[in-house]
Amino acid sequence: MDVLRLTSLLAELPTPRTSLLDNLGRIRREVGPITAELSDALADHMNIRHGEVHEVKSFYSFLEVPVDALRVCTGPVCDCFGARALLARTQEHAPPDATVLEVPCLGHCELAPVATRGDTILPFGRDEPVLHRANEGPSLGLGQADGTLADYERRGGLELLRSLPSPERILAELKASGLAGYGGAGFPTGLKWEAIAAEPEPRYVIVNADEGEPGTIKDRYVMELRPHLLLEGTLLAMRFARATEGFVYLREEYATARDRLARAIGEFRAAGLLDGLSLELVVGAGAYICGEETAMLESMEGRRGMPRLKPPYPSRFGYLGRPTLINNVETLAHIPAILRAGGERWPRGRLWSVTGAVREPGCFEAPLDVTPRRLIEEYAGGASDEIGAIVPGGAASGILPPAALDVPLTREALREWGAGPGSAGLQVFPRRYPPLRLLGETMRFFAEESCQKCTPCRIGNRALHHICAELEHGEAAMPRPQVEEWLDAMAATSICGLGQGAPIPVRNAFRLWPELFAPLGSA
Repeated sequence: MDVLRLTSLLAELPTPRTSLLDNLGRIRREVGPITAELSDALADHMNIRHGEVHEVKSFYSFLEVPVDALRVCTGPVCDCFGARALLARTQEHAPPDATVLEVPCLGHCELAPVATRGDTILPFGRDEPVLHRANEGPSLGLGQADGTLADYERRGGLELLRSLPSPERILAELKASGLAGYGGAGFPTGLKWEAIAAEPEPRYVIVNADEGEPGTIKDRYVMELRPHLLLEGTLLAMRFARATEGFVYLREEYATARDRLARAIGEFRAAGLLDGLSLELVVGAGAYICGEETAMLESMEGRRGMPRLKPPYPSRFGYLGRPTLINNVETLAHIPAILRAGGERWPRGRLWSVTGAVREPGCFEAPLDVTPRRLIEEYAGGASDEIGAIVPGGAASGILPPAALDVPLTREALREWGAGPGSAGLQVFPRRYPPLRLLGETMRFFAEESCQKCTPCRIGNRALHHICAELEHGEAAMPRPQVEEWLDAMAATSICGLGQGAPIPVRNAFRLWPELFAPLGSA
C-alpha cells in the first residue's frame, strides 16, 4: 500500500456519510483494492465505525478487485457465445500475478462474448466491433451522436430549458403522452411527477442510470451518444420539482458513459445552465440490485444497497428522507420531445436492445407494439442462426419459444404468455443453446445478484439454479410441487422486483417446455 498516496488522498476526500461509496471507489482507483487496512483508514477519516465501512465495502465486492483485473462476462448472451470456454482459456494462460474474474454481466451484450480490463472493453470474437448500432428514431435520434453542447443545440436542443413551460403544462403533456417508466416497472410518469409536486420542499431528483439487466443496453446508448438530451430532460425535471440538487447514479461498468456525462455536465455548467443548481455523478460499484430505486437510495446514503420496504415511496420519503423524483435514463430522455410535440402528438415509441443471435445487434427506437420478428428482421439485420428461444425484456421478463416471435411486445399481449416487456432487452438465442441451460444461467444470475435480505429470494434462487443444473446433467431433482411452493413464496414475500420476478422465467419454462421437467415429477 502506498501510505503517502493514501494520506494525501484522504485529505481530499469529503467526510459526509453520503460520500462513502464515492470515497471507496476513488481509493480503489488511486491506491488499490479496498483492504481492511484501507477501509479502517477511511472510517477514521469519515468518523464512521470500522464495522459499518467494512460491511459496505464487502457488499460491493467489486471494490476489492484490482483496477487492471480482467473481468470476463458469463451472462446468458455471452455464455451462449462460448464465454465459459473463453474464461477457462484466459485463466489457464494468465500470468501468475494477473487477476481474472468471472462476472454476471458487463452491460455490453451487443459485443458478446465480452470482457473488460479496467475501463477498456474487450469484445472477443469480433475483429472490428461496431460499438453503436442504432437507428435515427423520431424521438431520441440515436442515429447521430452529439459531440458537444453546440452540436446538441444545433439539433434543436435547449429550447425548452430556456423557455421553460409552466408546471401545469408539463404535467398535462406528460399525462397526455401516456409515458410510462422505461426502466421496467412501467409506472405512469405523469402520476409520479404529480406526486412529487404535492410533497413539501426541499426535494431531490435522481436519474437511475444503474442499468444492470442482462441484454439491456439502451440507457448506455443514450448516455454515450446523446448525453445532453438526458441532461436537458433531467434539468426539466429539476425545474418542475423545484429541486436544487440532482444526481445521476451510474453503473460502474459504463466508463464511456461516465466520461461523456462528466464532460456534458461541465458544458452545461460553463453555459450557465446549472446556475443555482447542483448536478452530480454518483458511480456505483457493481451491484445489480442498486437498479431498484430504494436500494439505490441506500447506496447513495452510504449503506449496503438493500431495498427498503414500501410504502413509504421515494416520492414521499426518498434521499435523506426527503421527497425524491426518480426516473430512469430513457424516460427522462423522452421528456423534451414530448413537450415539443405535445403529449397527444408525441410519436409513441421506446428503445429496444436487441442482442444474441442476430447479425447486427444494437439499440433501436421502434413502436411500443413492435414484434420480436420485426425487431430481428427489420432492425437487427436478421437472425444469425436458427432461433430456439427469446427473452423479451430482460432476465425477469420470461423465456419464450419461437412461436412468440409475432407477439406484440406490449404488457397486454405478453401477459397471455406469462411474460412482459420489462426493460425492452430482447435477447435472441439459437436452437443449439438449450432452454434448460438458458433458464439455469438466468437463475444463476439472480442467485449471484440477490442482496440476500429476503430469505425466499436468497435461498430460492440458489435452489432453482441447482435444480436446473441437476436436470441438465440428468440427475434427480426436487419434486415439482416443492418447486412451485418456492416460486409462490418468492413472489409473495420478496420485497423487491428481483425476488418477485425471478419465478417468471421458471413458470414460462414449466408451461412452454414441459418435457424438460418430466424428471421433477408431480408427487
